[in-house]
Amino acid sequence: AASEPGADAAAEAAEAAAAAQQKALLTKVNRALEAAARDGDAQAAERLLRELEAAGGQPVTGTYNLVIRASGRNGDVAACERWLQRMEEAGIRVTVATYNTILDACSKAGAANACEQWMHRMVEKGCRPNAVSYATLIYAHARHGHTSRAEKWMSLMIEAGITNDPVPFNALIHSYIGKGQAAGAARWLNEMRKLNLKPGVETFTSVIGACARARDMEGAERWLEVMEGDGIVPNVITYIAVIDACAKACNLPRAEYWHDRMLEQGVKPTAHVYTAIISACAKQSGPASGIREAAEKWLNKALELGVTADAGLYGSAIDACGKASDADGAWRIFCRMQENGVKPHVLAYAAVARPFAYRGEWEQVEVIAQQMLDEKVKPNEYFVYAQLLAYAVAQPRQAERAEECFRRSVRMGIEANEHTLSALVRAVGHGRCGEVLSELGVHRQPPPVPARGGLRRG
Repeated sequence: AASEPGADAAAEAAEAAAAAQQKALLTKVNRALEAAARDGDAQAAERLLRELEAAGGQPVTGTYNLVIRASGRNGDVAACERWLQRMEEAGIRVTVATYNTILDACSKAGAANACEQWMHRMVEKGCRPNAVSYATLIYAHARHGHTSRAEKWMSLMIEAGITNDPVPFNALIHSYIGKGQAAGAARWLNEMRKLNLKPGVETFTSVIGACARARDMEGAERWLEVMEGDGIVPNVITYIAVIDACAKACNLPRAEYWHDRMLEQGVKPTAHVYTAIISACAKQSGPASGIREAAEKWLNKALELGVTADAGLYGSAIDACGKASDADGAWRIFCRMQENGVKPHVLAYAAVARPFAYRGEWEQVEVIAQQMLDEKVKPNEYFVYAQLLAYAVAQPRQAERAEECFRRSVRMGIEANEHTLSALVRAVGHGRCGEVLSELGVHRQPPPVPARGGLRRG
């Protein structure tokens, strides 16, 4: 017998109401799962899924993906695998997003090899990797400096026709930079350009910085010009990187050229720009007065342009004078720094003490040490070295003061390195140095007595 029309309508309405209720429940749970996944709260995600099932709800692919992501945020690969297995047993479709979440968990756990294994499993299951899959695996290798493995997967990604994502390229470039291999970084930057991926200012600047650290001034300058040719506007960090490359190459004229070019382009300089230029001044040959004048010239220029002068900027000018053995110039800039309300850091104190130390003027070094004490600036091994050196080269030699200085530094937890020990040997003698080390429980052997002038300068 046919059912009554009214009964059919009621049944359809009940089904529709139940479906709507299920949809509302699933939407509510998924929203809560999104928050749990974002926070990496795996326990909350698991509880929400169980509550959904207890209420008769039917989890979908996206639901499980969110639960897996919550575990993956903490790098819990085992939990991700457990949820994937449960997902498969329930007959719920596994998608590329599911696998990408597990790949990301492996990457966060530092398990690059496991990441590769999941990539292979993904392919075996007939799921095609996408740009995110490759980027995650490449990053997993790149972040640990595995450039050859990262390059292998980069090549596979390109062969698969996935060349529209700059993220894996940037990861590989930064991996090479982290290993100090500017040539490898430059090679992949070129590859990005060939694929029309349009590297950004940060990528170009990173490669320029890598050239600077490799003391490749020509490479740094060439990449800045390529960058401008590609329509990318350099920022102040870019100019700092190329100026630093010039400084490391001891080429003050080129550093000055890029400074002027930066101003012409309307880029506002920072203290770091002038710190780099003054560093180039410090590396010039010539009379001490010329080096001091060049350093002070650029310090003054920075102040005239309204640059906020920090301890690093003044410290670079002090260091330039120190490396030129111009103790008086270093002291004048140090006093100017204090007069202008800039508090010196320990490196500035060490830099101003060093030229006095080479002249054996231990009284002045002690004045500087007392200022540090008054300002509650803890000395480091560089300052201790300068103070010990001052006692060692003084006429007459100040052995007792040197020994007390060294004992005090050990009590303060300052490392007794080869330089401080060489200065101590020169101040108190090899035998006495050994006795002091033994008394203080410093497990180091005193170094040989250095030849006169054999201690480091600068």
